[in-house]
Amino acid sequence: MSRNRLPANEAKALILSHARSLFIDKGYDRATMDDLCELTSMSKGNIYHHFKNKEDIYLQLLTLHIEQLTHSWHSPEVQSMSPTEQLIALADHYGRDCENPLLSSAIEFANTLTNDSDVLPVIMELFEVISNAVKEIVKSGVDQQSFKGTDVESMSFAVMSMLSGATQLCLTMPHLSGDEYAALHVNAIKLLLSGIATE
Repeated sequence: MSRNRLPANEAKALILSHARSLFIDKGYDRATMDDLCELTSMSKGNIYHHFKNKEDIYLQLLTLHIEQLTHSWHSPEVQSMSPTEQLIALADHYGRDCENPLLSSAIEFANTLTNDSDVLPVIMELFEVISNAVKEIVKSGVDQQSFKGTDVESMSFAVMSMLSGATQLCLTMPHLSGDEYAALHVNAIKLLLSGIATE
């Protein structure tokens, strides 16, 4: 097997690209570093030079996914929407993400984590990014009096619970399309909005 020696950024991108395919194909549990060595034509030492272990590689993939999601939330198009439209757009995005083939391996990954895992603080930071985006939308809705009430924390919790619960249920229905997943999430958020929207 030839051993590629690429610039660090190219090597990391190559490893992550092949790792994503590997996790989708085999799942988190069955994917091995030997598999990744074969796919990348790199030695384990070379891969470990860039990433601590399989867990670290998977965490980097999750981080990239959250960064892409955050970037789309902060696009001028989304920022020009009303808070109600932003929540519906967010629900649509959440729903379409159920079609992401990496999600099934994310459940396996989560099941490997223990309370003392070094990864948990990073996972919490990633979750905080999503949570803060929801809070920004809800606070904007409260400030503009688009939403009833003033308890941003409770309303944000309700939105996150609705989206997370819808995603969990959708992952038990792998036969649906992205449009169908999106519709289920959007309908769930519209139901919640019927209780908090002022119009």
